[in-house]
Amino acid sequence: MPKGSLMDEIMSEPFYLPEDEKERSRGLYKEAFPEDTEKFVDFYYTCKTRDNQILALEQDGELVSMVHLNPYTMIVNGFETPVNYIVAVATRKEYRHRGYMRLLLVRALQDMAVQNMPFTFLMPASEGIYAPFDFVWICSYTELPPRVVRMGAEGQNCYLASHYQMFCKRDARYMENLNAEKEAEKGEKGLEKIPSFMVRITDVCQMLRMVSGSQRKTLYLRIRDPIIRQNDGYFVWEISPEFSEAVKVEQCPGRIDMDLTVGELASLIFGGFKICLSENV
Repeated sequence: MPKGSLMDEIMSEPFYLPEDEKERSRGLYKEAFPEDTEKFVDFYYTCKTRDNQILALEQDGELVSMVHLNPYTMIVNGFETPVNYIVAVATRKEYRHRGYMRLLLVRALQDMAVQNMPFTFLMPASEGIYAPFDFVWICSYTELPPRVVRMGAEGQNCYLASHYQMFCKRDARYMENLNAEKEAEKGEKGLEKIPSFMVRITDVCQMLRMVSGSQRKTLYLRIRDPIIRQNDGYFVWEISPEFSEAVKVEQCPGRIDMDLTVGELASLIFGGFKICLSENV
């Protein structure tokens, strides 16, 4: 094809599919994930897309690349916060290696920052795809004990709160989707090894407020984030066993206690959490 700028090649900028057009992405989903049965795809487009966002690119009226943002409520050290689980990252075969996925991921991360969402997570097909975006490993897939799996939402939340610092909150919609997912997977051969999870901080201040310290202290941070402008710069972090707050400041403080990339900050924070993640989509 003739060379030109990336946006010259694309007929549209990234956009979110309206609710009544999400079904348009089914063909791309099936092309990208042929291992998923028709029964599972039906489940996904019945249950998961009713709540999610689909960020896409199109050319000549055809969707050529997409990222699904599936919403969850995460409990982190007792705080409830909305987060997105990034799934169904796909580009049509003939449109790959043109930077389309980067456009979508950057737009998605920046939009989550505008929403003050503290972080996003995913289960990567390959670390190499997401590490350049400052995603870092946080935990393996958690197999819950059978007795916990049989509990309702309230029982599972109580168990998880007593064993973990971070987990997805169970509610009526979560349990409805989980049961539908199990039904869709009946008779199917599961993965021998389920991939681990990666995370990416999207709002430094919102993330740090959910972190406690063993003693009261003031830390001066230099955070480097080439994608999300509000995360890039200097921060004053007040932390104690009962309180945590970070504020971005314009000027370089008199001292810097930590100079980190946003990925290094994520590794530092999440490395100190006991995490349960057992979500597939």
